[in-house]
Amino acid sequence: MLAKKLRLTGKDVIFITRKRQYFSQGIFWFFYIKQYPNIKYNQISSHITIKLSKRAVLRHTIKRAIMQGIQENNLIESPINDIFYKIFIVLSKDRVWEIDKKIANLSKKDTIKYIQEEFGKAWKWFNNRMYTKKI
Repeated sequence: MLAKKLRLTGKDVIFITRKRQYFSQGIFWFFYIKQYPNIKYNQISSHITIKLSKRAVLRHTIKRAIMQGIQENNLIESPINDIFYKIFIVLSKDRVWEIDKKIANLSKKDTIKYIQEEFGKAWKWFNNRMYTKKI
């Protein structure tokens, strides 16, 4: 789990999702806004919809896999295009059934591996897009 200062607040999440600045890649959506100028790190939070599974254990496993990928790649402290962001990560609503079908027969270890691979691909696309985009 990320430290409290590295996570988004509820107000931030509402503002970011209403702003509707997002990037979709694979099974993830990345909602984002620029970070305040005096804060020199990214703030990241994620949400796993209950539509994926009513079992909190599975949702928490997926969320932990995402957060582990964030921490392993040091995404909190590294700026994107010399700018820090507030980023909210969610699963694509259109692809929830596909994810559910894919992870239904996987073990916990394989589920974590699948989510981390997909997150790695999506983050790479997001990062490349932010480098090419003029904000």
